[in-house]
Amino acid sequence: MTSTDLIAPGPPAWPGCALGAWAAAWSAGRCGPDDVTDTLGDFADRHVVDGDALPPDLAEHSRLGLLALVRRGRRLAVRLPTAGDPQGLPPGPATAAALDAGEILLIDDHAGNMTVGLVPTLVGDVCHWGVHRYEQPVEMTTAESLAQLEYDLREAIRETAEIIGGLGGSDLWVRPAALRATLATLTARHQVDLPPHDDARATRVIDSAARVEAIVTMAGAHVPTFGVTAGHVETGDAGLRRLATLARNARAAAVNRVIGEHLPTGP
Repeated sequence: MTSTDLIAPGPPAWPGCALGAWAAAWSAGRCGPDDVTDTLGDFADRHVVDGDALPPDLAEHSRLGLLALVRRGRRLAVRLPTAGDPQGLPPGPATAAALDAGEILLIDDHAGNMTVGLVPTLVGDVCHWGVHRYEQPVEMTTAESLAQLEYDLREAIRETAEIIGGLGGSDLWVRPAALRATLATLTARHQVDLPPHDDARATRVIDSAARVEAIVTMAGAHVPTFGVTAGHVETGDAGLRRLATLARNARAAAVNRVIGEHLPTGP
C-alpha cells in the first residue's frame, strides 16, 4: 500500500457508533430525526437493512427503518470487537458477524428479554445493515474507566512516535508534508461525529483514539519494512495490534458514555 492508497477518498468509519450516539440524542430530545438521517448520509448514499427486519411500509425507506429499529430499544450500546477481543459478546452468529465487520450496535428491546445487533458493512456507496438477534440479553454496560483510557491514549500517542521512527524503506516517511496529509486524512476517517453532549472527556477520547488508529493504519501499511530483522517486525506488529485494540476500546467507551448521557443505563 502506498501513500496514494491511504489518502484516497473514502467514507468515514464507524457508522454504528454514529447511529447509536445520534439515535440516543434524538430519544432525549437533543436533536431531531433529520439530524440522525443526515449523519447516516455521511457514510453512504443508500442504506439497506438486510433481511425482513423492517415492516413492509418502511422496507423502501431504510434510513427511516433504521430509526424505527433503534427507537424500539430502551438501551443502546456499541462494541468494536476484533479477533481475540470480542468485548464481552457471547459466541454465536451475531458475534461472528460483528467480528467480521469490527462493529455492532446493540439494542435492548423494551421487554428486556432480547438483544438485537445492527452490523454495518460498507460496499461502495451502499451501507448494508445486518440485523442479528441474540438468544439472551447481552450486557450493555462495561467497567472500563474513561479517565484511564484517556491517560492510556496519551501514552499511546507518545509511543506511536517511536513506532513511526522504526519504519523504513518508503519515501512516505521522509516527506513530512505527505506524512501530515496522510495522518490528517486517516484521523478524519476514524473520527466519530458526536451529537450535542456535555462530556468533554468523551470528545477528547474520540479525538485521541482517531489519531492513534490513524497512525496504526499508516504503520500497518508498511509492516514489511518495520525494522531490520524478523524480531523487529514481530515486535512492531504486536505493538500495532495492542494500540489498535486500545483505540477501539476507548472509542467504544466514549460513544457509550455519550449514549448513556441521553438514555438510562439501569435495568
